[in-house]
Amino acid sequence: MPDDPICQAILQNLEEPLICTSVKYLAEDEWILDPVTIADIYEPLGLDFIVDGGARIADPSTVVDMTGSYPTIIRQGKGAKLDWMVTGT
Repeated sequence: MPDDPICQAILQNLEEPLICTSVKYLAEDEWILDPVTIADIYEPLGLDFIVDGGARIADPSTVVDMTGSYPTIIRQGKGAKLDWMVTGT
């Protein structure tokens, strides 16, 4: 989970796990950063709520595929590359 102060405050007040994701346009490979645009697009699809903390710019996270025989790095981001991780091709 990001070390962002808003994320950390939410986690401290929850009594259950939190699942979150980055948000892209449905048909494009472009990130949506504006909370109003996110709400306009995703509320009709079942979005429950948005925490508007203003524009949040963060380093991308590391994504590791754990579904194969060996863990494979899909995207190297802020997280450390550990010896047991294999770089994807």
